Amino acid sequence: MLKASRRNFFAHKGRLALSLIAVVLSVAFVTGTLMFTSTITKTFDRLFATTASDVAVTPKSDKDALPGSPEQTVPAAVLDTVKTLPGVQAAYGDVSTERLAVVGPDNKAISNATGGPTIGANWYVTPHPSVNLTSGRAPSGPGDVVVDADTAAKKHLAVGSRLRIVTDTKAGSFPVTVSGIATFRTTNPGATLFFFDTDTAQNKLLGKPGVFTGVNLDAKPGTADDTLKAEVAGKLGAGYDVKTRAQQEADGRNAVGFIGFMKYVMLGFAGISLLVGAFLIINTFQMLVAQRTRELGLLRALGASRRQINRSVRFEALLLGVIGATLGIASGAGLAYGLIAVMNKVGMNLDASDMQVTVSSVVA
Repeated sequence: MLKASRRNFFAHKGRLALSLIAVVLSVAFVTGTLMFTSTITKTFDRLFATTASDVAVTPKSDKDALPGSPEQTVPAAVLDTVKTLPGVQAAYGDVSTERLAVVGPDNKAISNATGGPTIGANWYVTPHPSVNLTSGRAPSGPGDVVVDADTAAKKHLAVGSRLRIVTDTKAGSFPVTVSGIATFRTTNPGATLFFFDTDTAQNKLLGKPGVFTGVNLDAKPGTADDTLKAEVAGKLGAGYDVKTRAQQEADGRNAVGFIGFMKYVMLGFAGISLLVGAFLIINTFQMLVAQRTRELGLLRALGASRRQINRSVRFEALLLGVIGATLGIASGAGLAYGLIAVMNKVGMNLDASDMQVTVSSVVA
């Protein structure tokens, strides 16, 4: 019966090929989607984990703020206050704003094709920087700027390139020269970064001296993040948001919620392909079994039991499923690699070697 099942399986290659293609496509859509989205999720998780401080202090979010309202800031006095607390190892004033535009040497705006943010930030030394300086020098005055390596490569910028920064503050626009190139410590999630010295970032990007958009704190060894958070919140009162590393990472994941949306859209298409594939497979097997009525009757006449006949048909279905699923997983990995390549083309720069082949991807 086993030999008969194998022979019958390969005797109807045309119709079985249709079923096999349906299985392969269905499995490829599902596994490829799960591999791709889990890879992006890991990339962002690693980015947040390597750049988040133990505790961060930011202004209370103003939900009633109108578009164009001044950037919410933290006065330098807050930095001076928290860095003297017993649980604080180090404190850093951080400036980060998207309220700027950058014009390149060709008089065209420098922006990201993915729609990723253009961020102006202050350059300062910390144990957990988002980038490392790989060429040139750090900014040291109002005419200097450091550009991330991905933007520099795509826009053909180098140390010495001249740019113009346009802000919505009283500073208006001002010229700068690229003093250095910085490389992301992890994968660039699609942002375009420009780093200035702290005074320039405060005076020209934020429009006022002595303020930051946040304060990042490193805890002393042995001090838990929650303990430091309580210490800082108790000192500053209710006027600021104080968050631990875990809370910052969670906020970061929520900020890139498009990953989950994209995952479910793609899984929706995969579900449609599964539904179509299921109908195709069922109809194909029904036709194959109907065509083999005489053959199955002959096997019964030769002494095969009903159970053996049913087992033979199930074996053929199992064989189809195993072959189709194996090819589908391989095709899904290829699909995930292709999607990663597409994201790289539009500026996200995912590393294909980070592709996640998880148990859930294979089992699905």
